[in-house]
Amino acid sequence: MKPIAFGLFFAAVSWLGLGTALAQDDQPIPIPQGTHLRQLHYMPGLRSGAPSAFAPSLAPASTVPLFNYAIVSPIDSTTYNGMMVGQDPTNSSSGTTIVPAVLIPVRLNFVYSRRTTLTFDPTASDLSCLGSRKRTALSLTQQSPLFNNFDYVLNSVDVGTTQYTDAFQRANFWTNVSSNSNYHTLLSFSTAPLQTVNVASANSGGPNGTVYVASGQCGSGGKTNHAGYLGVMDINFWDPVAQSIITNLGISSTSFPIFIFYNAVMSFGDPSNLANCCILGYHNAVGSQTYAVGDFEGRDQTLFLGIADITPLSHEIGEWMDDPLTNNATPAWGNVGQVSGCFSFLEVGDPLSGTLFPSVTMSNGFTYHPQELAFFSWFFRESPSRGVGGWFSNNGTFTADAGLVCGT
Repeated sequence: MKPIAFGLFFAAVSWLGLGTALAQDDQPIPIPQGTHLRQLHYMPGLRSGAPSAFAPSLAPASTVPLFNYAIVSPIDSTTYNGMMVGQDPTNSSSGTTIVPAVLIPVRLNFVYSRRTTLTFDPTASDLSCLGSRKRTALSLTQQSPLFNNFDYVLNSVDVGTTQYTDAFQRANFWTNVSSNSNYHTLLSFSTAPLQTVNVASANSGGPNGTVYVASGQCGSGGKTNHAGYLGVMDINFWDPVAQSIITNLGISSTSFPIFIFYNAVMSFGDPSNLANCCILGYHNAVGSQTYAVGDFEGRDQTLFLGIADITPLSHEIGEWMDDPLTNNATPAWGNVGQVSGCFSFLEVGDPLSGTLFPSVTMSNGFTYHPQELAFFSWFFRESPSRGVGGWFSNNGTFTADAGLVCGT
């Protein structure tokens, strides 16, 4: 594991000038012009085997607030048990749950050669991509609809002025909560000190990361948030680092840590093989600690189709809310969104990866791009849907459920 630097302040480093180009052996790997990278499906690697649909979920002793549910799916007459964040929407007396989130900005230093370190920093400005020197990926995340109110009207129904994932969850269970204006699952947030992680990259003989470059992309000059650069880090290197940061920062398991990258993603295995790319985010649970990781993608849908700014984080926070322990089983579904083949978990983002919810412009003047998310009824084949207006996703892309059990 490479060293991690903790704290608000870091020593200033004077670099040799970048010049018009890096030395030949320092060049990032080019991505062919016009290429749009794909988003890999990723579920936490610590989980092994398929869940038992009959086994009730057991919450860790101390974690974020959770409630139990049980549903008999009409598609296979099987009882599925699970746990979600918040309070039971089928209970008319359920009220508001506020979960403390901790935003953790991560500066990734890709040690690219003996002379060159390329940096991806969510606390550094990027005028070309973000439109203002005052904007950073971190500040825009803090000001985003993930943590601030917006009035959501879905299928001509006003589901509330609230945070994006809470609006999704209210719409998800609209049949149950439409008359309960007090039902909410909200995130409050604090921000941890910037964390710096050094990634030994392939060009310097390191196995943990690779920097790619795509022509025609926005971005700054120099070695930080440079135009067109994409940092790719092996998730098998990163995830133990994430867990170590949570421990070192003393974050309670009753809080929800959210790691924020900027224009950097992960690979499932060797990052020098672009076929292993790209994981833009994930959520995980280790014991009682839940957490999520996401790239703030500054290149508006130009490198990844249907992905910009908070798209990855909206995907992961939505999935954390409905599958916090990563073990909520469903009847098998698949061959949709980012999933090829069959899958059997309540991951509300995966069936609609790359499908955006209508953009949301906040009071800071920035237009955000959350992802559309699939409803509970879509997975369990409930008809009619309990979702708002009978929809099966929160922008109506899914007008019917997931259909026959995948693989049968």
